[in-house]
Amino acid sequence: MASDKSNLLVDEKEAVENFLDALLREPEEATPAAAVEVKTIDVPPVLNMPKLEIPVAEPEPEAPLEVEVKAKTTVEAPVQTPESEIITKTEQETSEETKPVSARPDWAEAPFQILLFEVAGLKLAVPLIELSAVIEWTDNVTEMPGHADFYMGILQHLEHKVAVIDTARMVMPANKLQELAGDDPRERVRHIVLIDDYRWGLACDKIGEVITLQPEEVRWRSDKTRRGWLAGTVINHMCALLNSDGFAKMLEKGKEPGE
Repeated sequence: MASDKSNLLVDEKEAVENFLDALLREPEEATPAAAVEVKTIDVPPVLNMPKLEIPVAEPEPEAPLEVEVKAKTTVEAPVQTPESEIITKTEQETSEETKPVSARPDWAEAPFQILLFEVAGLKLAVPLIELSAVIEWTDNVTEMPGHADFYMGILQHLEHKVAVIDTARMVMPANKLQELAGDDPRERVRHIVLIDDYRWGLACDKIGEVITLQPEEVRWRSDKTRRGWLAGTVINHMCALLNSDGFAKMLEKGKEPGE
């Protein structure tokens, strides 16, 4: 019985690791070539076309080619680079080009702290350096008709007007969003994580602990990913690390989840 429980925990851990790993990989999107309809047009023959005589201008005589003869100079033979050195240099340049570029922020060059929280069963983390505040959920969030599903409304907090977002619908991949069908975030969320100088509020279900991370504990995303909100993943804590600045810019541009 204990063995079955252990295997279940291992399977769940592997599933979470695969999910977090998938967040770091950019999905390849094949753009199908547009079908072009080619139509054949029947052109009637032109009858009784008069013959046109086009005058041809006589070519002007070319000016004699002047060749400047310079004194004979000594040319040194180029230094031959060993083939092995050329191959090594080419391999190094190719390796540098194909090596993924880390998007590690400047503040992560030293140990840093993060706040763990959960949304719809997914564990996330936000760096404390990018965190404005954490407040309790309130029914004073005013709904704004005509906005996207993930936009929950406006909250007046102190002197700030905070745009509150259903975080789960912003970060869940497309194949997971169907699990939120019929979900009412107002019955699920308990806290609001404020970022970007109180401009945005990320609704969340549960607030966790504050932990300290070493930079090498994070699998930083490459700059090729579309997910601007993702800074990287922390496998040891089974969570995705938010890039608050990227999240804010993505929301300002009106991008949809997954972009």
